[in-house]
Amino acid sequence: MLYHNYIFLSSKKTIFDIPENHITDFQKKFIQEIEKEKRVIVHTYTTVGLKANTSLLLWFQSDELQTIQNLLNNLLHTQLGKHIEITHTLFGMTRLTQYSSRSVTHLHTNRKGGKYLIIYPFTKTKEWHMLPFEKRKELMIGHMKIGGNYPQIQQLLVYSYGIDDNEFIVSYETDALTDFQQLVMDLRSDPVRAFTLNDTPVFTCVYRPVSEALHFL
Repeated sequence: MLYHNYIFLSSKKTIFDIPENHITDFQKKFIQEIEKEKRVIVHTYTTVGLKANTSLLLWFQSDELQTIQNLLNNLLHTQLGKHIEITHTLFGMTRLTQYSSRSVTHLHTNRKGGKYLIIYPFTKTKEWHMLPFEKRKELMIGHMKIGGNYPQIQQLLVYSYGIDDNEFIVSYETDALTDFQQLVMDLRSDPVRAFTLNDTPVFTCVYRPVSEALHFL
């Protein structure tokens, strides 16, 4: 899918005013809105206790940006949606990497099935962009080799140049946070690290089906 929109949500205090005999119906109608829009893939994750001011992540994928907006608008206008607010957003697009003409992995955006999703915005320094292309390519090949030592961790990189505040959105799927933490520690000593301007905030998210995830609002 071309467009990726990561919407972090939190519940308003008014959600506690919903009668218990209504909450299940409100959740069902929220889910129905997602299921009837076939042009958008939606994955749901919980973030309760892992990042302040956010309880739920909706990861939208579509080849039509307007369709994502329409679906999100419809969700926010459901009975449940009236008690939810957006706390963080990330937006990006897929494209072929410039460092490997044969690689198309960045275009394979289907969820890989990991229990956890770690996601963060990423921006490189001006000095990085001033390096000759061949030097940047050499450094990135070494950087990617480190990631290759962890085949159990799946990375997705989407581009935000010109369309959001950051340059990239980096996300990883894994079943073991210990493995991911070790990967990050290994990457800290890589020469490319010197050209990182920003790579926060980091969101650690737990995958749950939407019917289960909504209970965390």
